[in-house]
Amino acid sequence: MTSRSEHPSAGGTGERDGAAELSGTAEPGGAAGRRRDGARTLSRRVRFAGALTAVALGVMLSACGAMPRSGPVHKVIEPTEQSEQTTMAFNPQAPQAGASAQEIVEGFLAAGVGAQDDYSVARKYLTPQLATTWKPDTRVLVHSGEPTTVPRLNEGEFRTSLEISGELGSNGVLTAQPAGSTRVLDFVLTSVDGQWRISKAPDGVIVPKADFEQIFAPTTLYFYSAKDPNYLVPDPRWFVKRSTASTGAVRALLSGPAGYLGDSVTSALPQTASLSRSSVPVSGGTASVDLTLANFDPADVNQAHRMDQQLRTTLRSVSSVEDVDLTINGAPVETPGSSGTDAVRAVTVPNRQIGVSNGHLAFYQGGQTEEIPNISLPQGASVSRPAMGTEATTFGFVNTADSTVYTVASGQEPEKRWSGTQLSRPSFDRVGYVWGSDRSGTVHAVRVSEDGVGDTVSAAWLDKQHVASLRISREGSRALVVTTTGTSHRATVWLAGVVRDSSGKPTELVKGNAVAADVDVDTAQWIGPDEFVTTALGQDGNAQPRRYTVAGRYDELPSLTGVTSIAGGNGPAAVYGASDGKLYMLTGSSWALQSEQVTDTAFSG
Repeated sequence: MTSRSEHPSAGGTGERDGAAELSGTAEPGGAAGRRRDGARTLSRRVRFAGALTAVALGVMLSACGAMPRSGPVHKVIEPTEQSEQTTMAFNPQAPQAGASAQEIVEGFLAAGVGAQDDYSVARKYLTPQLATTWKPDTRVLVHSGEPTTVPRLNEGEFRTSLEISGELGSNGVLTAQPAGSTRVLDFVLTSVDGQWRISKAPDGVIVPKADFEQIFAPTTLYFYSAKDPNYLVPDPRWFVKRSTASTGAVRALLSGPAGYLGDSVTSALPQTASLSRSSVPVSGGTASVDLTLANFDPADVNQAHRMDQQLRTTLRSVSSVEDVDLTINGAPVETPGSSGTDAVRAVTVPNRQIGVSNGHLAFYQGGQTEEIPNISLPQGASVSRPAMGTEATTFGFVNTADSTVYTVASGQEPEKRWSGTQLSRPSFDRVGYVWGSDRSGTVHAVRVSEDGVGDTVSAAWLDKQHVASLRISREGSRALVVTTTGTSHRATVWLAGVVRDSSGKPTELVKGNAVAADVDVDTAQWIGPDEFVTTALGQDGNAQPRRYTVAGRYDELPSLTGVTSIAGGNGPAAVYGASDGKLYMLTGSSWALQSEQVTDTAFSG
């Protein structure tokens, strides 16, 4: 299987030629007539460089003779003990003497992905003044097809249009974009020593979709669950592949969680903490983190333990790091007297599933099906989309006969919770609440131990969206949401933080971040803290299930004809799909028949 980033291809538009026709704009020095052949050659080079993503982690080309002799002053990043290594096969091309204004813009866009030496090659396309103020790390636009650059009405002004499938923010959070999403970039050029240079440009760089993962790699930050600090919550970020990834990870950790997690998580690292030096060097697999923190009490070993664990767990997701040495205010941090235990990174679920057998709720495990005893159902109920709590003693289901979600326990009468159109499968969290939504986008959550319909959870960003699936993560701090809008059959998969009050009651579902956009998906099911599976449901032909990471990478799973549900246990070895009234388990590259007595199964949660 091939891992890829989920950046949907655009539909309905063809690829555009990245080198537009040269404009009739006069060139400094009157060189247009002399260099037509050279322009064609450079234009081809620019298109080639853009298509290959030309990640600039290699040897820089020397500046041509027409470049200004007094170069710009760049910011200096203190190197780690590991020198930056060239990880890409292509290097960006510096501006050529006599290049047209349009070629300078196109060359800048192609060379802007070169991160080595603080994007020094891309800065050569800018005027000395702009080269010192341009901020390449502000954002990365992941584009599909070729950007189109055209001259504007005023001499030396150009506009580039591009279709994007993802946008990477300055904090390293990648947001998928639906097909047809576009961005417009405007440039102003002027003459510097007889050569065109860009005097006005937007911050950030562009990267072709096909090569995004050749340039960037995901690193997972970890924060503590706000409701229960005994659980760690992953927060994936994308950083340029270079030895300074450890520095980027710690800086991002000190800046706090991603916006879509909001107050669902907390950090053991105070906002007043800062790096004592500008880097986090890695030597022999050990990352040295030196922090400055006012009012830090070395005697508070429990706090020190939490800080150390948060940093250690985060940095171990960097490929070069195996261990961490933490120093605060110049003194090594030691936690031998800590009474704190390590927080849990991965919450597991029991192997037993709940399903539907002969119209009743039933347990399924290891090829055996057993109807759950002493379960009362509403009169005339048509049971679908069953679910169960973490202790497997409380159950939920959708009664399609009256479009209502019920919960029930052995020996008790079913409790009516909420009604709606196209209700999602109920989801139980570890705090004792059952969740769900419907076509209106209203999010419901009610404590299972209490009577009644409970309250709705604030989630204005879901208004008027069809929530096809809503699953609470196993530590209870995040929601995995699948939505469609209007009559569209294409979906967006979101991650959103769950905010609770001091009693554990959910109060808000923070506006989510799109992990996948414009995909053929009806359901998403957790298989771990940072993985989930998706599929389209109810299709006559083959459905294409996928396994995603929360960073947006995915693998194609074997197709399954007419799949009606998918269930995820502990990891990719525990994925089940139902089709034509039969239950299958994902086994290698195929689906193995498990049972003809149960269908529509789900693990607890």
